[in-house]
Amino acid sequence: GYGRTTRFARSKASIVSSGTLFNWLTPLRTINPSPLPDYVQPSTTKMTTLPNGVRIASQASSDPCLHMALHICWRRWRLRVRRIGIRRIEKEMEAIGGNATASASREQMGYTYDSLKIYALQMVELLVDCVRYPAFTGWEVNKQLQKVKEEILELKKNPRGLVFEELHSIAYCGPLANPLFAPEDSVIRLLNGDVLEEFVVENYTAPRIVLCAYGLEHEELLSIAEPLLSDLPAVPHTMKPQSDYVGGEFRWHDDTPTRDIAIAFEAPGGWQAEKDVMQLTVLKLLMGGGGGGSFSAGGPGKGMHSRLYRNVLNQHSDIQAVTSFNVMYDRTGLFGIHATTAKSSSVCQINSVFLFHLVTAGELPSKVGSSAIVTINHYILSKQITRSNLSREVTHINFLSLKNVSIPCHPC
Repeated sequence: GYGRTTRFARSKASIVSSGTLFNWLTPLRTINPSPLPDYVQPSTTKMTTLPNGVRIASQASSDPCLHMALHICWRRWRLRVRRIGIRRIEKEMEAIGGNATASASREQMGYTYDSLKIYALQMVELLVDCVRYPAFTGWEVNKQLQKVKEEILELKKNPRGLVFEELHSIAYCGPLANPLFAPEDSVIRLLNGDVLEEFVVENYTAPRIVLCAYGLEHEELLSIAEPLLSDLPAVPHTMKPQSDYVGGEFRWHDDTPTRDIAIAFEAPGGWQAEKDVMQLTVLKLLMGGGGGGSFSAGGPGKGMHSRLYRNVLNQHSDIQAVTSFNVMYDRTGLFGIHATTAKSSSVCQINSVFLFHLVTAGELPSKVGSSAIVTINHYILSKQITRSNLSREVTHINFLSLKNVSIPCHPC
């Protein structure tokens, strides 16, 4: 009879002895799975800049799924008669399936879609329609404004979120100091469909649009996206406003039973300083954190070997949770430590503990190093992380003067 074959790890299938629990299963004679190759050539990032300034980038892969993102890096184009609303978006998503998200940061807006690559055409069309032809009907806008008000109320109950909001307001002078969450009075009085439409028209311009895809051949992506984006008028690429790091201190008193403390330092260069970004990413994983129901990436318990967990959380009973963080922007960033402590704890004492562990590297135990390597490899193999890195490569590096480039793939 036939023996059970293992997963093809080389160009030839390996036969193992039968006699296992599944020995009674008979393989299908006519089906021969293709073996995995001994070596796979690393994929490269290919990018094309359209004449109007739209950048299109992609990485090919054998993954059956396609991960796509459209970013607008914070004048006016021809609006078609039929515009896309929430009902049509939901209907088109239900037809092809997948996962779609929209996000906003201090530097850009992002629209992502993950689905099977056989629906590449529908995915690109839906993302482009959401950006070029959004419909801001009254009931849709009012519904979302109500959700925004609820999120603002929840933010007031979330000390960690407030800390990070104020951290930016005192750290920077310029656009990065602006709040990510709109003030409640602005949401109630100022936002409506006309304001949103004006914002889209003024900001969603060709030089600011970046379309990235992981899992699709560049020529195929270009053949789909170019007809949809090439008619955008070419407008002058305005210079990004400058945000200067100034530093400072902020204190807020309330009646909560805990105290949230954060101390941060500037990471000069931001995404432009690629080597520093990699080092800070590794340092963040090594320092880790824990407590408060939050551990490092990989599930509960994976952060118990991190430096902050062993040396801070385990040795200071008044500290309930501690974690390291880093946030990166185009030419600057922040790296620091955040902790939740009891109200009775001393702020000066907590800050001294933070500074000690930030400036003293110490020896790196093998267990900690191995855990960090596993976590980094987990990040590198993540398709969403790869797509995100691909977007950053194109968004934060000046390729506007290039028409066609090929960038080696080196996810960090």
